[in-house]
Amino acid sequence: MNRLATQLLTTTLATCSTVLAQWGPIAAVTPPSPRSEALLAYDLFANQILMIGGNFTNEFWSLSNNTWTQLTPATLPPARRRGNIGVDTFSGELLLYGGQDGTSSTAMDDSWLWNGTTWQQLTPTVTPGGLMWHGMAFDSVRSVTVAFGGRRDLWNQNSYLDETWEFSQTLNQWTQVFSAFTPPAATTPALCYHPFLNKIMSFGGKTGASTASNETWVYDGVWTQINTTGVTPPARSGAQLLANFSRTLVVLVGGRDAMNNILNDTWEHDGTQWREITNIYGGIYPPRAEMAMAHDLMRDRLVSFGGKVANNGLRNDTWEYGAQWQPFGMGCAGSNGTPTLTPGTPPNIGGVASLQIGNTPLASTFAFVSMGLSRTQWALGNLPALLDGLGMPGCRTYTSADLLVTIPASNGTATWTWNVPAQSILLGEALYMQGVTFDPGLNALGLAVSPAATMVIGN
Repeated sequence: MNRLATQLLTTTLATCSTVLAQWGPIAAVTPPSPRSEALLAYDLFANQILMIGGNFTNEFWSLSNNTWTQLTPATLPPARRRGNIGVDTFSGELLLYGGQDGTSSTAMDDSWLWNGTTWQQLTPTVTPGGLMWHGMAFDSVRSVTVAFGGRRDLWNQNSYLDETWEFSQTLNQWTQVFSAFTPPAATTPALCYHPFLNKIMSFGGKTGASTASNETWVYDGVWTQINTTGVTPPARSGAQLLANFSRTLVVLVGGRDAMNNILNDTWEHDGTQWREITNIYGGIYPPRAEMAMAHDLMRDRLVSFGGKVANNGLRNDTWEYGAQWQPFGMGCAGSNGTPTLTPGTPPNIGGVASLQIGNTPLASTFAFVSMGLSRTQWALGNLPALLDGLGMPGCRTYTSADLLVTIPASNGTATWTWNVPAQSILLGEALYMQGVTFDPGLNALGLAVSPAATMVIGN
C-alpha cells in the first residue's frame, strides 16, 4: 500500500514546481466572539495558545485541545487594539506593549508581563513613549524583545516611525537603538525571529497613505537589508510573520496591499530566498486581514484566529498551518449503522498517518479506503456523485477513487495507516479519502460508504 500510494502522489507531482501550503480550519469549540486585531501568543507554561484583546476589549482566552476558554485572572491589562506582543522562547513569559484604547488618539505607553499565572504591569524608567501599529518580536539569541516602527498619534497621518527599541526583562528597561540603516518608516511591519538566520526579520509595512513596502530586513543589533533581488512577496502592510522552528524557516501570511485590498497569499523564507505557497490550501478562507496568529511550539503548528473580511465583517474561526484532516460529506446506512470516518494522526512528512472506519459489519473481516486525487471529477463525471445507478441507492462517492486499498476489520472497526514518505515533493499535496465497507446483501454491490476527508500532507 505504501508503494502504491506514494507512486500515486509522486507521479502526479513529477511536473510540479511550486511548494504547497497546508492551511485548514479546525473545529474549535466555544470560540470567542468575532473580532479583529487581537493578539495571539504561545504559553509555554501551560502548553496552550493565549489571546488578549481585539475589538477594544481586554478579554483573555486560552486555546487547548481545540477548546477555547475565557480566563479571568485577578489583574488584566486595559482594553486595547493595535498593540503587540513578544514571547520569550526560554522563560515562556509574554511582553505586551502599546496599542490604542479607543478613547484617545495617542498610543498607549504601558508594558505588561504574563508569567504564566498573573499579569504584572512593569515600570521601566525609559519607554518608547507610546506606540501603536508597531512590529514586535523576541530575539532568541540576544534575549531582548525588539519593537520597530508604528506611530504615536492616530490622527497624525504622517507620523510613520523608523525607531528601533529593545526591552530587556533583566534590566526592566526599554532602550532605543540607532542603526546606520533601517527599514523604511512604517506602521504594521511584520516582525519575527528567523530560526535559520538567528536574527529578527522584518517585512513590509505601510509607508504612506497609499504606499507599502516589500523590503526584507534582518536585525541583530544592526539592521541589514536582504533579498534586494530575486522573487519577493508583493508590498503589503499588516501581514503576519511567524517562525516554524522544526523547518527553520518563517511563514508570511496575508496583510493588505497599498490600496488596502486584502491579500490571501502565503510565503516562506528559508534563510536565503522567498518562495510563494500556492493552491487552495495556501490561504485562509474567506480572505481576511487583522487576524491573530501564533506559533504553537509543542505541536509546531501555526494557529490563526478571527480577522476582518472584505465587507468589514468579523470572523471567529480558527485555522492551523500544518498537516490536516478535513472531514466532509456524508455516508450511507449499512447493516451496522452508517459507516464513520474518524481521522487519527495527521499526515506529517516522515510520520505515520492514520484514520479509522467505524460501524463496519460485525462479521466483516475487511474494509476499503478509496483514495483519490480529486473531489470534483472522477471517471464517470462530476463529484460528488450518487451511486444509485451502480446499485448503491442513497450512497455518494466523494473521491476520484484512483486507488482502492483493502484494510483488515474486526469488531466493527477498521484502521488504516500509512508511513508518509520523507519526500519534500509531497508537502502540501492533498488526497481525498472515503471508507467503503463490505456489507453482503445490503444492496446490489454489497457496499456502503462513510463520509469523506481531505488529507493534506504537511510538516
